[in-house]
Amino acid sequence: MEEMYLFLLTTGLGCAGVVLPTLVQHMLRAIGGEGSAERQMRQEVANLKQQLQNISMVDQFAIYARVQRKINALSQQYKEKVLERSVGEQRVRLVLAGLLRTVVGILCVWLIWEYQGDPVLSLSPDLVWPLGPLLSFPGCQLGQISVMVWLGVVRMVCSKMTSSMPTSVQRSGPQFVPPVFAQSATPVAPPLD
Repeated sequence: MEEMYLFLLTTGLGCAGVVLPTLVQHMLRAIGGEGSAERQMRQEVANLKQQLQNISMVDQFAIYARVQRKINALSQQYKEKVLERSVGEQRVRLVLAGLLRTVVGILCVWLIWEYQGDPVLSLSPDLVWPLGPLLSFPGCQLGQISVMVWLGVVRMVCSKMTSSMPTSVQRSGPQFVPPVFAQSATPVAPPLD
């Protein structure tokens, strides 16, 4: 019974060290989103761009240029707000992920220390023949798998599984600005020929 408990505990801790920081990252990305001020600025820029399409650049150049400057200023403010928010989210994500990894690491070290002579799995020595001494390191008998080895195996498998998952959700750095803010052409005065 204790062997099954130790197996589950070791497997859970091995997976938690890899999976929990990734889950925290996805949760923070889902929670943190565009605020009302950012949404309002984006809507205002969209309205100004719609208004700009109804203004003739040749006939009403001063009005066109004024609206264009407003669009550029609001776009820049929006980009700064998005960058500020994403930097804040990244700091929180790094702190939480570091804290989780530290706690899981301490628990893994404690588990290895406390159960260094107890096996996680007991198999026939023939099944693990060439790797038997390695799998039983540091204090188990031949044919047993130690806590330290099992933690390493579980972490390696979980790391491979998470790295092979699609990375469409994972983005590093600040989030990109929606296409509403694509730079429009700056008005240029007609030639003076």
